[in-house]
Amino acid sequence: MPQIQYTVQIATPVERVWAFVEHLPNWAPLMVGYQKVVEVNDRQSIWTLKGDVGMLTREVDLQADITVWEPLKRVEFTLTGLTEKLSGSGSFTLEPVTGDDAGESPAAAAPTAPAPRRKRRRLREAFARFQARMMRRMMKRAEGADESVRAAAATIASAAADRGGEGSRLTFELHVQPGGPMAPMLELLMAPMLEPAVSDLTTGIRAALEAG
Repeated sequence: MPQIQYTVQIATPVERVWAFVEHLPNWAPLMVGYQKVVEVNDRQSIWTLKGDVGMLTREVDLQADITVWEPLKRVEFTLTGLTEKLSGSGSFTLEPVTGDDAGESPAAAAPTAPAPRRKRRRLREAFARFQARMMRRMMKRAEGADESVRAAAATIASAAADRGGEGSRLTFELHVQPGGPMAPMLELLMAPMLEPAVSDLTTGIRAALEAG
């Protein structure tokens, strides 16, 4: 089963990050292949995604069910394919960070990581920030729905400045398991897609929070 974990540090207090993340429309459009999401209730949502590998060359509907909800700390969920044989699980984990490390990505700061790898991650994070800005502009032009997100981001940024450098560490983990007779081949194809999908979403959330 392909499994990816990615962590970023955000120059925003845990309370503000949680207020942003717990509201699905704030960050759902940052997911790679995002088409739409329907909130069934506060524990269940239906996602429509589209990609370019195997079963994901067409739109796929996934049901996400929240199984663990610990405010300000952790959310865990399961995934069930509605239009394809697909299952999985994932989580968002939050923890406070104080001092000089606030706002710095552990992945970029790790001294043991090779320089080329760090450079690729910095470039990917820069692209994610650019992508987040462009997506917000597109959403504003299309529906005007971006105003609440922009206002929330401005409030968050202001609060972070007032809190004297207090920040957060956000970790996103995702497991995906394709099913059916083509499952082994699809696993091989999907594995290299998951890392950029997870890292782009996580850094996109950070970019949105720090955009103000």
